[in-house]
Amino acid sequence: MLGQLQRIGKALMLPIAVLPIAGLLLRLGQPDTLNIPFMAAAGNAILNYLPLLFAIGIAVGFAKDNHGLAGLASLVSFEILSYGAKAIDASNDLSYLGAIVTGLWTGWLFNRVSRREVKGLDFMGGSKALAVILIALVSVVLAIPFGYGWPYVQDAFNQLGVWLGETGAIGAGLYGLFNRLLIPFGLHHVINTYIWFVYGTYHGQHGDLTRFLAGDPTAGGYMAGFFPIMMFGLPGAALAMILTAKPERRKVVAGVMGSAAFTALLTGVTEPIEFAFMFLAPFLFVLHAVLTGVSLFVCYLLGIRDGFTFSAGLIDYVLNRNHATHGYWLIPIGVAFFIIYFVTFYFAIKIWDIKTPGRDEGDDGSGASSFILDEYQAGRPAVAAAAAAPSAGYRAAFTPPNTGGEERPRSQGQAYVQALGGADNILEIEACTTRLRLKVKEMTKLDEAELKKLGASGVIRLDAHNAQVVVGTIADLLVDEIKETM
Repeated sequence: MLGQLQRIGKALMLPIAVLPIAGLLLRLGQPDTLNIPFMAAAGNAILNYLPLLFAIGIAVGFAKDNHGLAGLASLVSFEILSYGAKAIDASNDLSYLGAIVTGLWTGWLFNRVSRREVKGLDFMGGSKALAVILIALVSVVLAIPFGYGWPYVQDAFNQLGVWLGETGAIGAGLYGLFNRLLIPFGLHHVINTYIWFVYGTYHGQHGDLTRFLAGDPTAGGYMAGFFPIMMFGLPGAALAMILTAKPERRKVVAGVMGSAAFTALLTGVTEPIEFAFMFLAPFLFVLHAVLTGVSLFVCYLLGIRDGFTFSAGLIDYVLNRNHATHGYWLIPIGVAFFIIYFVTFYFAIKIWDIKTPGRDEGDDGSGASSFILDEYQAGRPAVAAAAAAPSAGYRAAFTPPNTGGEERPRSQGQAYVQALGGADNILEIEACTTRLRLKVKEMTKLDEAELKKLGASGVIRLDAHNAQVVVGTIADLLVDEIKETM
């Protein structure tokens, strides 16, 4: 179940990835910014076709090896289902929810059919062509139950939206809590998708995010509370980790965590900070999730409405300032959360001697931070940078030292394959933003200490065969190299 859910979470990332450019084009083209109509029209074009992008992107993300033909099959299926359902009942609107369902079932069926050997269709692409044709035929049949049954589905989700609206601040707080708690499993986008793209309706637009961009004054209640956490709270936690580092390592920690804090403030990307303490002090991460829920609760209660297309950072805050309701209140609330996070993290790290970056005694396998900082102090910043975030000069030789007298593999892909138990142990591997998603034969063969020495922030073992390795933004490049090595 978790293995399938994490694949769904990964698949949802593909269509969501186009939102930042859509939001930037839409807002920069408005009269209150650059006043360029064609730019606003381009942003609107992306938003208007988002359901199609969801159908295509989810199918591609769910298909083995991200095969593009799955996206084509899903597009055909979504159009057949949409027009077929409307022909039966004009009130049917599959929209985002229908696109998600279509993307998932077409991706699943494509995987089942496309790997079978089919003679006579080689000139058309073999079994993959058969999968597309079969999906189109099945869609024609499914259009009948969709046409008669979708009004009940719409009504059920509308009632759920009404219930969420009635819960008010409590619902917003619970959403914030679970949004953070699901991050270690990569499942937060499952609930994000409903809130952002399904919850509520305004002039044909669905979801808190799209309604906010369409000018709905009631939208943004489920997003505003993230700004104080992303822009202020987690940078406060980063400052606490800098000041609690050992004096001789504080300068290096300040460079690493300071850049992470600035990134969180500017863009709302907080994973570099969260993964710095998520595995070392889970109770601090739970506290972080609770505080996120409190922030959303307070902001909703105060009537603050603000939104984002990328994340709750300064860029989105400035661009959406004229769309927001009481958006200026987010600044003093953010300052309060900065103080709360700093004080809480500072004393928790000191009292419980949490081994955050710069506080560990040595490279004992407890985390990657010691190895990375030692490499900086030993005058090997290139190796340390490759371990911490090897995106620049990625394919350069990777030869970190070890105590066994043997040189490690020069390819980082080879090093990761060995740490994952060898090529025979890796059944499936794919990238999802900042993590490797794995299906392995034997979980015991994963060398967690070695993975952390190579720069991984942590390993999440979902069950006996499914795992995730948090590696940062190099995940896609790393998977390519691992597959080449295998």
